[in-house]
Amino acid sequence: MHNVARSTMTQSIITTAKAIGFAAVVAFAPSAFAEAKTIKDGVFTQAQVDSGEATYNSSCKACHDMRFYRNTLKSWDGQPVLWMWESILGTMPADNPGSLMLDEYTDVVAYILSENGFPTGETALDPDVNMADISIVAP
Repeated sequence: MHNVARSTMTQSIITTAKAIGFAAVVAFAPSAFAEAKTIKDGVFTQAQVDSGEATYNSSCKACHDMRFYRNTLKSWDGQPVLWMWESILGTMPADNPGSLMLDEYTDVVAYILSENGFPTGETALDPDVNMADISIVAP
């Protein structure tokens, strides 16, 4: 009888473990199977690029040419776009960090990415929605 109780208990533990494992797979399946996005996937719009160019020309160009950003993108390789955006927001323009509107910072990032050969798309780059899920890849 002792072996029967142990067998039933073992079976119950195995069944519970399987149920928990199945629940974990179901809970994480969307993120586990979601395809990772990179800046090669058209993650900003042409309108953002156009707006970003004007802001770049008035607030960034005097200190940074596009070669600067090419090297910067290499140093951010594999990191989320949001981290680069936050870095720019917190440090630029050098004489008045954080002085631009949040959309202006976002559009400047789109312009920088475009100028470094990354394609536009239909979805706008947005720090509150998608930038944490988009990885930078070196140009």
